[in-house]
Amino acid sequence: MDFVGIVKQLLTGIFDEFLYILPFIAIGVLLEATIRTLKWHVKIRHALTKFGGWAIVLATLLGAVSPLCACATLPLVISLLLAGLPLAPAMALLVTSPLMSPAGYTLLNWELGAVWANMVLFSAIALGLFAGYLTQLLRPYGFSEEIIFRQKLPEGNFHDPDYPVEELRCDCGKQLSHRVDRCTHNKFYVFLAKFWEGTLKIGKFALIGITVEVIALQLIPNEWISMLLEGTGVMPIFALTFATIPLHMPQVTAAAMLYGFVSPEFGEGVQLSKGAGIALLVGGPVTALPVMALFISMFRKRVLALYLTICISGTLILALGYRWLPFSF
Repeated sequence: MDFVGIVKQLLTGIFDEFLYILPFIAIGVLLEATIRTLKWHVKIRHALTKFGGWAIVLATLLGAVSPLCACATLPLVISLLLAGLPLAPAMALLVTSPLMSPAGYTLLNWELGAVWANMVLFSAIALGLFAGYLTQLLRPYGFSEEIIFRQKLPEGNFHDPDYPVEELRCDCGKQLSHRVDRCTHNKFYVFLAKFWEGTLKIGKFALIGITVEVIALQLIPNEWISMLLEGTGVMPIFALTFATIPLHMPQVTAAAMLYGFVSPEFGEGVQLSKGAGIALLVGGPVTALPVMALFISMFRKRVLALYLTICISGTLILALGYRWLPFSF
């Protein structure tokens, strides 16, 4: 097949798959836009500093319904730490938030099935609790809030356009929904604006996943893909867990990519193994180079080491645990 034919085939495959999952992207975005418009996640977030020992559980549950990825969650976590939130619930929120969201759950449920969606939801909550309580145990050993930052951060509001730390400065005031809110103060118009923003964000991540999957099916031998995703041993789990550490792979991207491989309508109908699926769906979203860069610039090295240890060991424990369950999905 000539180059033009290959490109046409790739574009056709990408378009067909994206069109197929578009209604379920809309359902997920609808849920997230409702939560953001009513500011439920903001209200819970403000309460985190007042819940004492329950803060880890609450932060984990908040992370499971938050529409934020790892890169967007980290500045939020830093602002909560400066507001008095202990590191343990902050770490629980930071770990859980990239793994689950209303849109992510909706897409997982459609693309891979309810069992996989619930399995990833359980994994996100389990990993968040593991992160929070492990950090709590290590607090006396150099992980108290007073000594985790590389330097004292200036006081002020991250939403202020003049906040002196550029890496933490939030530009949400420039978003369409905030401009609509300032001009109209109409919740319905704000909802429509947030729905549009969510559609662009979730659609972009889904499109990236589909594109990677379609290209991989064209260029990578099928037996290599099957060896990784269908593998019954432990090596595919370790390979996928460590291969995804530097990648910026939000949950929607990972789910869309896997969908193309396992769907008999579009992909090769790969029988996704439990361990490999969790390694990709959990390990991919929690680690990304932009997050690591912000960690290094803001926190002491021990905090980044703890975060990576939690993410990698937690992913392996979950993936290997599912791998050895005595039944299949």
